Amino acid sequence: MVRSTRDELVTEVEVLVVGAGPTGLMLGCELRARGVDCLVVERGPDIDPRTRAVMVHAASLERFEALGQREALEARGITQLRIGFHTHGGYWALDFTDQDTPFPYYLNIPQPAVEAVLADAYRDLGGRLVRGVDYQGHREEDGAVLVRLRTGTGDVTVAARWLVGADGSNSTVRQELGLGFDGITYPMSYLLAEGIPLAEPRRDESAMYIGTGGAVSLLPMPDGTVRVAGPVARQLLDRDAALEFDEFQDTVGELGFGATLRLAKPDRLAHYQVHERLADRLRVGRALLVGDAGHLNSPAGGQAMNTGFADAAALAWRLARLTGSGDGDPALLDDYARERRAAAAEVARTTGVLPLLEAMRAASDASDASATADAERAVQDGLAGLADSWSQLYMSYPAPGEDDGTALATAGNRTTHRLRPGARVPRHVPDRDHFTLLLPPDTPAADGAGVAATAGLPPSTVIARQTARQAAFLTEPAPVLVRPDGYVAAVLGPDGGASHRARDLDLAATRTGAGAADTIGLDLSGGVSV
Repeated sequence: MVRSTRDELVTEVEVLVVGAGPTGLMLGCELRARGVDCLVVERGPDIDPRTRAVMVHAASLERFEALGQREALEARGITQLRIGFHTHGGYWALDFTDQDTPFPYYLNIPQPAVEAVLADAYRDLGGRLVRGVDYQGHREEDGAVLVRLRTGTGDVTVAARWLVGADGSNSTVRQELGLGFDGITYPMSYLLAEGIPLAEPRRDESAMYIGTGGAVSLLPMPDGTVRVAGPVARQLLDRDAALEFDEFQDTVGELGFGATLRLAKPDRLAHYQVHERLADRLRVGRALLVGDAGHLNSPAGGQAMNTGFADAAALAWRLARLTGSGDGDPALLDDYARERRAAAAEVARTTGVLPLLEAMRAASDASDASATADAERAVQDGLAGLADSWSQLYMSYPAPGEDDGTALATAGNRTTHRLRPGARVPRHVPDRDHFTLLLPPDTPAADGAGVAATAGLPPSTVIARQTARQAAFLTEPAPVLVRPDGYVAAVLGPDGGASHRARDLDLAATRTGAGAADTIGLDLSGGVSV
């Protein structure tokens, strides 16, 4: 296999990732952490300086922690504890401080800073990142993907075992695959301004200000600036039309919140439209899609970048089993596509907050006690579990036997979440290279060894105990086999058999011929759960 320095192209690679945004770089880090040979290419010459995505939620912070990059990320961001919703006469808070995570908060951090942290981490892990390279197309041949790339000095063909399109909403990889990208475009312009605020906002809280003519978010940024953005434009603006500062100030001022939403001076002005779209498929042969290349959703709750990070984690462990000396079943990638497409559809559902904003307006404007009570109940129903859903800590994929390709995942919350195949295990630090068998908290060591001996586990399965909190997510005590991405592969019966068996366990066992002697780390003092 031909090799060169890490910032130059190679002619052969295990995984070629097109796109060096947050999702592509996270995938690169996840792959390199598993020792997978990886090349990331990017059309642009450098990181785009524009602040696009901003929020990094708890589930993503756990992924940065596993990569050893959380502290570097937090050093560039600002910690946020809640989202406040303001109307004229009403205030409601969405609190993130009581969740099942070591990091019960979210960060506001400009996307370029996220990309810088990930790019440094990727290179430190031995990854190759080449900018100024344009994807031109690909074809499959003899168990490989031949990818045509255009550089400043000419065209190059790179042979990869797998191709991943992480090249954003206008993905050329998706277009090359001929995949539809159906959905909707919101029929209004969103306005955006960043700069120094006239009135100092709360530094630990992002906010939504809701008036009769629209709503905007106010997001504190780590450098003392704020972002004000939302659907308040009087009309749909021409794509190429310039947004003037006075126009922005006047339009936002019509919401009636005075100096709170005014800037002393803008550093950036923009307008855009919001799309909700979902690719027909996330896998075609040896090519896969991640992040915005496969799905778009409303900016409410700051979900887009976090959903891309979850795509990366879900894909990386599967690709690791299909590269190097691994002989994994490619059907693992069909499960990636099925699960993450369902998750993207569920995220789009949770970010549809217009009914909630209308309920808040109604609660503020109600003229009698009965109407006020009804509107307040509607608000509380809309807020219930929303912080948990946006944190992505309680996601559950539809089980294979329950999914005809149209089923949604469930974003879930701490009250309704249950451990079943496809469910995320809260407060669990997954072993990136191995499955983990979590035994009930009071399992004697001898019994734990017996379960491991009869369960037909994947090789080198790590053995640990559930925490009491994790056990509470089960309807009855049972061992739980957890995948390397932190999701349940199977809930085992008392005899070690899978009472609810997921496809991932079947594929892993088929791939390895796993047996009891392959288990490692019989640590019943708590293991890898936190």
